[in-house]
Amino acid sequence: MFANLAFVTILVGTIVFIFGFGSTIYLARQEVQEETDMMVNQAVNLVGNFVDGQLQRVEDVAYTLLSGKFSSTIRDDDGMGFVSIDPKAFSIPSEEEVFDILEHFINSNPHICGVAIGFEPFLYTDTKGEYGFSAYVTNVSGNNERLSLGELHDFHQKEWYKEAYKTNKPYWSRPFAETSKGEVVACFSVPLHGIGDRLIGVLALDINTDSFRRKCDEVTPIPGCEVSLVDREFNVISHPDSSYILKNISEIDQYSAYQSSDSLRDKMTKHQSGHYLVNKGTRREAMFYFAPIERTGWTISIECPIREIYKGVTHMKRVTSVIAALSMLFMLLCFGFLFMRIQKISTSKAVMDRDLMIASHLQMGMLPKLYPAFPDRKDIDVYGFLKPAKTVGGDLYDYFIRDGKFFFCIGDVSGKGVPASLFMVVLRSLFRNISLHTDDPAEIVSSLNNAIAENNPNNMFCTMFLGVLDLKNGHLDYCNAGHNSPVVRRKKADGSVDVYFANPKVNIAIGVFEGFEYESEEAVLAEGEAIFLYTDGVTEAENLNKILFGDDATLKALADARANNARSAKDFVDYVYETVKKYAGDAEQSDDITMLAIEYKGIPVLHLKNNIENVPTLAEWLDMLAKEVNLPEDKLFNLNLAMEEAVVNVMNYAYPGQEGMPVDISYNLIGNQLVFVIDDQGVPFDPTAHKDPDITLDAMDRPVGGLGIMLVRKIMETVSYERTPDGHNRLTLTMNI
Repeated sequence: MFANLAFVTILVGTIVFIFGFGSTIYLARQEVQEETDMMVNQAVNLVGNFVDGQLQRVEDVAYTLLSGKFSSTIRDDDGMGFVSIDPKAFSIPSEEEVFDILEHFINSNPHICGVAIGFEPFLYTDTKGEYGFSAYVTNVSGNNERLSLGELHDFHQKEWYKEAYKTNKPYWSRPFAETSKGEVVACFSVPLHGIGDRLIGVLALDINTDSFRRKCDEVTPIPGCEVSLVDREFNVISHPDSSYILKNISEIDQYSAYQSSDSLRDKMTKHQSGHYLVNKGTRREAMFYFAPIERTGWTISIECPIREIYKGVTHMKRVTSVIAALSMLFMLLCFGFLFMRIQKISTSKAVMDRDLMIASHLQMGMLPKLYPAFPDRKDIDVYGFLKPAKTVGGDLYDYFIRDGKFFFCIGDVSGKGVPASLFMVVLRSLFRNISLHTDDPAEIVSSLNNAIAENNPNNMFCTMFLGVLDLKNGHLDYCNAGHNSPVVRRKKADGSVDVYFANPKVNIAIGVFEGFEYESEEAVLAEGEAIFLYTDGVTEAENLNKILFGDDATLKALADARANNARSAKDFVDYVYETVKKYAGDAEQSDDITMLAIEYKGIPVLHLKNNIENVPTLAEWLDMLAKEVNLPEDKLFNLNLAMEEAVVNVMNYAYPGQEGMPVDISYNLIGNQLVFVIDDQGVPFDPTAHKDPDITLDAMDRPVGGLGIMLVRKIMETVSYERTPDGHNRLTLTMNI
């Protein structure tokens, strides 16, 4: 009887254990698979958005070039425009002028590594090229190289020209190896039309795919995964194994699943997305995820080893098996009177913790962390800080510099945890992409709002303060989408510092409803003035008595920071955070704490009058500058020669018949290059318009003038002129140090 009871007890316990064990493993695997799918899809979207954004930039600048220098209009008076299509009706630019246009374009767009334009034979009948005229400018090791492709081969039969011409549509070519630079390049071609929409040639832009490879290498949704990028004919563009680059996947053993599976091959060929179990039952068993990039028909793939996906579940299975065996042995020794307790070891929390930690690393990795943020610039000091209340948070901040303007934002997403963090990642990516195409904060926020509100089933929203600061003059455009009022630190007339809330106009939060018309405001930051941005995790921080930190305490902390030796943007943020943390004490942090401090330091400017007697002041100013940047004596000597010649030239010709008029000289150190700007309000005067004189001629035979600007060109790296919309002459000179 006793033995039977023991036997029945062991049997029932075993059955219950097997059922519970199998159910637990099954549910755990399901949950792990769902989490893996989510992380991999996030990684695919991250890579896809990055690659698509880079391709969009190439297309945008191509259309900009077409609509500007190569539009179908009669050549402008300056000779730099393109020509009408009918060579019998109008003149066409010379081959040298075409090269000049392309070289100016590639200098202005460093992300483009090469640009070519080819024409139909009827346009350039006198060209040296056997196959017609095609200009190609490429950047090799920082130097531009010009090639006339018509002298080398029949460019009309090359893919970049042939496909765009044949289809009369924009065309992305297959990536190829650029032999002159050893790089893998993708080419975007656009047909060029003339009068009567006649097709006269093709414009092509090259982009280096190395940035795609780096982005793929950065993304690791789970350990051991491999992120790849292939073109529409399944040639490898990016892969962790560089030997695979430009090989077709049919030649690579790793992609044998593609060859053996009709379903997978069919989906990838049709540029669909999905995932597929490959190498089933082998040591290389993996989940193969893939998704297309619609713009080019390329495919992103991520191969995740099954052993890594279910690593935690496998460990749980082993541990549970040992515990069960020991429990059953113990029941046998006790004659079956002890019932086995089924140990339900759930790895869901462990898996979730791991996933959250990965998500936290990915999220925090997207935020700017380098300090000083721009070590090669002296005109701005910025520092951002984010302390999430949970492993991942819904706050965000971001900033970058484009075309001399500082773009920044800070936001607070509704909710907490993973949903808020995903929302934050989307907003940050959209902010970066949209800000590449416009400087208007209201337009950027409107685009963000429309993109979010269009598909927002969970009705999430984000408050945001977004601004664009012109680093040349301190002019600030900003838009407040329902966010906390920023704190401004300004200098008063008596030299003291005033700290106060700016109280800007408040628009609705992003994502509330589509089509809202946001409004921008503007202000001007003087040298040394700053703004402090934050989320309500600062002002609404609670102590143990549930009392909020508040606005007044925030202002006081910022005012006290300078008295406590805070000088940099980081010092101010650190001081405020320590003050909030001390106030909260042992109370649990209830909300994400995010801060962004921005101090505009300005650009040093020398103000002169157009009087030659003021020139010695320029030399003194340059001597002071040379000490600051450790400029060698020989460089300083040449700099004095060039700058004095340029400034005297402006004084003599910008204000004919006028005295005491302003001539302003400013400089900025960007990387290893000094950038000088000479600004005046005189009559239009372009010193660079003069061609260098022929110094081989006798002095009596040589026209007067031009030697000064030739000297400046010889000394300085670049010399350029522009007439600004507000009626200023602006001469920009650069020198490498």
